[in-house]
Amino acid sequence: MTSMRVTSALLAIVFLCSLKALCQSDTAQDGASANREYAAVFARSENPCSADYATVPYVQCMDKELAFVQQHLDAFVEDLRKIVTSPEELASLNRADTAWRTYRESICALPYKRFADGTAKAPMSAECQWNQDRAYMKQLNGLYILSQFPK
Repeated sequence: MTSMRVTSALLAIVFLCSLKALCQSDTAQDGASANREYAAVFARSENPCSADYATVPYVQCMDKELAFVQQHLDAFVEDLRKIVTSPEELASLNRADTAWRTYRESICALPYKRFADGTAKAPMSAECQWNQDRAYMKQLNGLYILSQFPK
């Protein structure tokens, strides 16, 4: 009977260690995925639409760039959600993300209200959002020290 308990206890320990290793492996994979999303955004030009500042081509270019960054930002945040270590941290990340997205919309609308009918509004708004998205990714990257994960 005692050897059965010891065997059961050892099996439980082996199972928990295996489960922990699997979780660490998943965390490493999610961290690596977050790194790839980050790298995809920052591998692109700091000024991607500088070739043509005419309003229509510039807006078209910035809309494509903004969609690209937003797609990778969303995936980046999802990867971060998978590597958080507690429900409290996840709740905090979710609150921060929601608040940040509201802030981005507000801050990018502020100075552009005066251009409501002008051609400058669309390019300025898209560029502001693009810059804000990249800054947010840098900030989150710094908080989560993603350099600890494989690339």
